[in-house]
Amino acid sequence: MSTTNSSRQKSGRAGRPRAFEVSAVVEAAGDLFWERGYELTSIGDLEGKTGLDRSSLYHAFGNKHALFEAAVSCYVEGNIDARLGAMQQSGAGLATVVNFFAGMAQAFRTDPRAARGCLVVNSIAELGSRDPYAVRAATGYRNRFREAFANALSHAAASGELDAKRARARAELLTAMTMGLFLTARIDPADAAAVCDGVATEVSSWRRESGKQEKPKRRS
Repeated sequence: MSTTNSSRQKSGRAGRPRAFEVSAVVEAAGDLFWERGYELTSIGDLEGKTGLDRSSLYHAFGNKHALFEAAVSCYVEGNIDARLGAMQQSGAGLATVVNFFAGMAQAFRTDPRAARGCLVVNSIAELGSRDPYAVRAATGYRNRFREAFANALSHAAASGELDAKRARARAELLTAMTMGLFLTARIDPADAAAVCDGVATEVSSWRRESGKQEKPKRRS
C-alpha cells in the first residue's frame, strides 16, 4: 500500500464523526453525579450510565473530573434561566420573588428528584475548598442568584414596594436561604417546601412594611 493511501486512511479515521452525542453523555453523567455525588461515582458507574467504555470516555473528556466539570456547566446552563429568568427582567418586583419561592415549594412537593437537592450545592458541600473548580462553580452560581434577587428587589424599591436601603442585604439573605433550602430538601423535601412557603410569606410582608412608612407631615 502506498504512503499516500495510508495517509488517506488515517485521515479518514481521524475525521470520522463520533458515534455518540457528547451533550447526551454529559447529561447522563450529570444525572449520575447529581444522584450519587462526585466521589461515589466510579468510572464503571459512568460506563453503565452513558453506554460508553472508559477508553471512549477518556478520549472524549480526558478524565473523570473534566467530565464532571462539563456536567456541572451543563446543569447550570440548563436550569439557571428557568429558575431566575423572571427575576432578571426589568418588570420584576416583590411578587416575582414570592413566585420564585412558591415555585420552589411546588417543585419540592412534586418533583421526584427534589430529594437530590442541587448538583452545584451538593458538589461544594461534598468537595469543599479542596476542589478549586467546585469553589468557582458554586461561587458563580451563588452570585447569579444574588444578582437576580437584587435585580427584583431593586425594581421593587424603585416602585416603592420596599426600602431601597435594605434591598441588597435582603438579596444576600434570600440567596443564602435558597442555597440552604437545596440542602434541606435532601433531608426532607416536604419540610423544604414548607420553609419555602414561609419565605414567600415573609417576602410578601416586606411590602406591608413599606406601606407603614410615615408620610411627611404637611406644614400648617
